[in-house]
Amino acid sequence: MKFIKKFFLILFCFLITQLVHAQKTQQSKNDTVLVQLSGFILNYDSTQVLPYVTVRIEGTNRGVYSDMSGFFSLVCKQTDRIVFSALGQKKLYFNLPNSIENNKLTSIIRMEEDTFFLRDVVIRPYSTPQELDYYFAKVKIPNSNLSIAYDNLNRVPNSVLEKGLLADGTENARWYQQAQAEKLYYNGQPQPIPIADLGAWYRFLNSLGNKKKK
Repeated sequence: MKFIKKFFLILFCFLITQLVHAQKTQQSKNDTVLVQLSGFILNYDSTQVLPYVTVRIEGTNRGVYSDMSGFFSLVCKQTDRIVFSALGQKKLYFNLPNSIENNKLTSIIRMEEDTFFLRDVVIRPYSTPQELDYYFAKVKIPNSNLSIAYDNLNRVPNSVLEKGLLADGTENARWYQQAQAEKLYYNGQPQPIPIADLGAWYRFLNSLGNKKKK
């Protein structure tokens, strides 16, 4: 009797081990199987097609959008979970079945509308036109962004702005070209020093004499 119990216990453990091994083998096989998933996305109540629905593989950035007719097509693994999301619709999660023929699956996806409840807004008119004119005159209208910028600039002196103002691209290019031109002009010879130029001193003194005569 004890031998029979041990035999059935060992047989049961063996079958459980084989079953777990088969499930793991099937799972690993499904992880490598690629499936062409395609279909149409419809509204659950009105059967109206839903365009521009995001069809994404969960946990990744891979996905597509449905076109104007609600059609989509996506390549995924058989073990992937597909997420359908759109503005005004409840998010939908789709699991692929275990048995798929020819690695292609066509399905009709139905999404439910997501309802938003907003607070009530009550609009009451003023009792008389005179009361409307009174409150309209008391309302303080905020300044535009341009007028605010002008007000801020008037408070800062121009000298402070000049210290922090950098040269733009045109000024930098002009300065570089001028430096290169001066360098090439005196290429192969020493560049003269203006303070030791006798001709420049003569022209300077001459200009002073002409001013005194005038």
